[in-house]
Amino acid sequence: ALQDRFALHLYSVNGKHLSSVPLEQEVTALCVTEEFVVLGTTQCGLEIRDLQSLRAAVPPVPMRVPVHSVSVTKEKSHILVGLEDGKLIVVGAGQPAEV
Repeated sequence: ALQDRFALHLYSVNGKHLSSVPLEQEVTALCVTEEFVVLGTTQCGLEIRDLQSLRAAVPPVPMRVPVHSVSVTKEKSHILVGLEDGKLIVVGAGQPAEV
């Protein structure tokens, strides 16, 4: 089924396929930092994954509304999450306990 077709793929700058992971949710927003990939989904999820392994760095952070955009602040201290209902959620990007 189409629901099983979502995946995240990592390529080198030379186009070599490095890794991929299946995703359970449709990605609607993505932001990449030096260490992490931040994903927002239609199913109201915010995922923070390690850029090298693509594994979840922290458990998914539930949002109550589908995510339309994600951005990481320059200092990498916060994640800005734009939601479908127009709200902007600010998530602390410190230790997982702080999130």
